[in-house]
Formats: sequence, C-alpha cells, structure tokens
Amino acid sequence: MQYHIPNELPYDFLKSIGILSVNQVKIDLANGSKKLECFNNVKTFLESNDGEVQLGWVFAQLGNIVFKLNAHVVVKLPDGSFRCVTPSEHGDSEINFTPDNSVADLIVNNQLPSKAYSLVTDKVVEEFVKLENLENKMRLEKKVDAVAYIRDQKYQISNKLIESFTKNQQL
Repeated sequence: MQYHIPNELPYDFLKSIGILSVNQVKIDLANGSKKLECFNNVKTFLESNDGEVQLGWVFAQLGNIVFKLNAHVVVKLPDGSFRCVTPSEHGDSEINFTPDNSVADLIVNNQLPSKAYSLVTDKVVEEFVKLENLENKMRLEKKVDAVAYIRDQKYQISNKLIESFTKNQQL
C-alpha cells in the first residue's frame, strides 16, 4: 500500500490538528533542483533570487485511513506568495502546502520530520500510525537498525492493515 497525494483534503481533520489554511503552490523548478532535497533547492535558489525560506507541511494519505504531514521547504517571495522549487516525486505541477515555522524545532540531523495520524478508529491502523511515527523518530536520529526493525513490524501487520483499509473504504 502506497501513500498518495490526496485529491480532496480532509479539512475537518486538518482543523482538528490546528491547520486552518492550505495554499496551492505552483512547482516552478530552479536550475539543478533535485527531488527530495527541498531545503538545499531553496537555499540554492535564494543565492541568486529574492525571497526567504518558508518551512511547512505537505500532505499524503493512505486511502481514507492514515493522513501524513511531511515537512517541506518552499520559497516565500517578497510579495508574500510561495514558490516550490523542488521536483515532485509524483509529477505534480502544484502542491498543497501549509506554512509552519515550528517545523524548524522538529528538524534533527538536518532531516525533515513527518507526522502520521489515524483517520479512523481501528486498532490495526492506530498501531500502524504508531509505527510510522516511531520510524520517523528513528530515521531522524539515524538509527538504521531500528528503522529496519520497525519496517519489518509494519510488514508483519500489512495483511491486517489491508483488511482495515478495505473495511474502511466501504464505509
């Protein structure tokens, strides 16, 4: 099962976790931009352009059962608008982005964080989300063996997660 970029955002859920506005930001690549290197792409762009670093979140979803915030960096232009200078992993031309400067406090070892949330009340989904968040913590701390162990734990519950996914898609 793969996360996808949601076509429709669960605004009630976002509001429940304190996200009150979402910006659609065009992806306008800078020369030499690389996937998964948003912070470096923004720094390189700002070496020859006006603007500033803007931290925040982009969103991914696993069916209608798990919602994930992935830290991301875009350019805040002098007029206050945003520009994403990082190629999309999914070939998108724009992203849904919410600015959040508190992301800076969550960066560990120059690694950007993520946060997963259960969208349903389901024991298996909640266990998966707990593992997702623990995996993120271990990834940030560069604990490779722990990440491998957690991925194995997620694999071991994958059949039950698929059952939960199927059950909750029918609701």
